[in-house]
Amino acid sequence: MTKADTNLHTIAGTSVVDRDDLRYREYRKKWNEWPENYCAGPFPLHLDIEATNLCNLKCTFCENTYNKYRYGMMSRDVWEVIVKEAAENKLYSLKFTLRGEPLLHKDLPRMVREAKDAGVLDVYFNTNAVRLTPDVSRRLIEAGLDRISISFEGIEKGVYEKYRIGAHFETVVNNIRQFRKIRDDISGKKPFIRIQTVMVPEMIGREQEYADFWLAIADEVAYLDMRDEEENPDHTGRVSDWACPQIWQRMAVTQDGNILPCVQDIFEKMSLGNVRTTSIREAWNSVQEQRYRLIHKQGRAHEIPSCDRCPFRENEISKLREGKGPKAR
Repeated sequence: MTKADTNLHTIAGTSVVDRDDLRYREYRKKWNEWPENYCAGPFPLHLDIEATNLCNLKCTFCENTYNKYRYGMMSRDVWEVIVKEAAENKLYSLKFTLRGEPLLHKDLPRMVREAKDAGVLDVYFNTNAVRLTPDVSRRLIEAGLDRISISFEGIEKGVYEKYRIGAHFETVVNNIRQFRKIRDDISGKKPFIRIQTVMVPEMIGREQEYADFWLAIADEVAYLDMRDEEENPDHTGRVSDWACPQIWQRMAVTQDGNILPCVQDIFEKMSLGNVRTTSIREAWNSVQEQRYRLIHKQGRAHEIPSCDRCPFRENEISKLREGKGPKAR
């Protein structure tokens, strides 16, 4: 059983997946059917590309605040390998986010343009918007960015700056307002703007206030379930027939080119190679990746250490046991 009860919930506006164009509907149909049928096509539907794993904030709920990685920016040669393969395989979707803040990469607007030139249907990223200056906004919009997800906790300065340590409330609100104005001046409807909050304690029961604050700027206002992002030993050993859909849908590539089967593998324990020596297509169809899928299909995901400790898996299993997950529908 693979259907995920997603941890993102739309409060107001139009959901980003409510698009009418034929190719997008084809993409989302495969997105749902591949994991439901335990089958995967010859290439991922979506790639999570880590422009950088550096971040300019120290958010209290984020794994980047507490963990150490090999920090860096994606080099030109690594990116060129990825975008070439994306074009060759008619990739549907690409997100420039994994562990860091993508706006720290000075070449992000160019990378967006090159992804669009490669024929990628849906190009987007998540951001804290601290670096979303008018100049950067204009360059991203003109590059053809399809959508942007902006993370912003609360509607008051005290709550926001408590969690987004290093950010300034007034500056970021102004950046977001300017982005919307520039979008309206240049293109009208693209990129689609989603503003979302992690459901921190101060936001519980205030979803409508949050929507009212942002809906004049955003196309969609949403919230994310708050999860324990650290590897928690309390998660281990939980047996469930819930199989993670992501290994039938997507892959991730780190800033230095390592290919990961899952965005939750933040410590790169399940690496399937590096794009300098292994193609994404080879990794996707590899014996090891097929083994991961089989283990999940058989309800043995707890036998994979990274999956056993995964906060996303823990969240979905908890929902099922509380009668809130897809089985309850």
